[in-house]
Amino acid sequence: MSKYRKMTEDEILNEERMGEEEDYEEYARMREEREGIRSRRERIAREEERRQAMEYERIRNRQAQQREERAQQAQRSAYERRKRRKRHPIRKFFLTILILALLLAGGTLLYLRSRLQTVNSVELEDVLQSSISMQVQQDEAMAGYQNIALFGVDSREQDLLGGDNRSDAIMVCSINKKTGEIKLVSVYRDTLLDIGGGEMRKCNAAYAFGGPQQAVAMLNRNLDLNITDFVTVGFEGLADTIDALGGIDLEITEEEMEYMNSYMDDMYYEIGTEYDEVTDYGMQHLSGIQATAYCRIRYTAGDDFKRAERQRTVLALTLQKAREANPLQLIAAANAALGKTATSLSSGELFMFIMRAKGMDLTDSTGFPTEEDRIFATINGESCVVPYYLTTNVRKLHETLFGEEDYESSPTVGEINDVINSYVN
Repeated sequence: MSKYRKMTEDEILNEERMGEEEDYEEYARMREEREGIRSRRERIAREEERRQAMEYERIRNRQAQQREERAQQAQRSAYERRKRRKRHPIRKFFLTILILALLLAGGTLLYLRSRLQTVNSVELEDVLQSSISMQVQQDEAMAGYQNIALFGVDSREQDLLGGDNRSDAIMVCSINKKTGEIKLVSVYRDTLLDIGGGEMRKCNAAYAFGGPQQAVAMLNRNLDLNITDFVTVGFEGLADTIDALGGIDLEITEEEMEYMNSYMDDMYYEIGTEYDEVTDYGMQHLSGIQATAYCRIRYTAGDDFKRAERQRTVLALTLQKAREANPLQLIAAANAALGKTATSLSSGELFMFIMRAKGMDLTDSTGFPTEEDRIFATINGESCVVPYYLTTNVRKLHETLFGEEDYESSPTVGEINDVINSYVN
């Protein structure tokens, strides 16, 4: 007889039930573990949400505290200014009498001229003439205009001529010598041009590498111009000049308003310029710092092309305010610009421009290169605006500024045109 006996049916059923119970217990145990893991994850997620909420609240409180501190500082500054004014009523009275006496005696003009002699004057070297082609020198149409290069630089140390000052704004101001009519052309700062010695770069690099002289030579060589003078203004100088003229009226969008406040906050930390936030959009009366912040906006539709348009708009409105200004306001504007402007114009030339301001009228403004004759390309690792073709753009430029409908570019411009095209063809 075998030592292994055959299991009965009841024993088999009992063993199966025991196996099922063990499987259920294992299933229950695993389910409890999963529930525990899920519970821990939910607890961690809740804790992370609370931490993020606390961090966000901390940041908001810090920003509110900073705004409150700036507001208190502005109140203290205003209080100190009021105290200073109250301390010297007699001096203020005699100063007012003195200014009135100067006005009655014609001393305003003498004072203005003497103040202009303290401007940061720069003499361009005669070698600049070599950047003006013989064809341009013999151009009769251009002889009736005075062309001046205008540069706007973001110089935090107020060094307008040195350092790494890439010009944020590049304009050609063309003045009709007979009529006083003014035309403005913005040369977009990312435009691919020959900045000197055959080096093809964004055109605003010319100012950083060689100051106003190289930048002016770059404009002459690439655009067939005869510029021999320039004016460079820092953002702080622009803001002070606009304030001296009483501010400007300008229509802004909600998006522009938000960017303006952001840029003003940046300028407060960079150069300590106090400001009032713009709290509404539409037609607004802007202070100097607000108008300057408007000039710096480039992250809306239109990018840098729209920013250049904003710069021309602000310059046009400032010129209009200068035309409407009284002699005292002109003196204040000249004082505001002193020390924050560099130019190759003599004090006598600046004086004549100010005297002629009421007769000058901005009749046209545009950008270079034109929208239909430019493309975008990455050249030498830089994202550039490519004048395609340069010769076509120069012809249109001369038609706009000097009325030359069939202008033919110089051989120099033709050579630069071929080099530019070689990058994109």
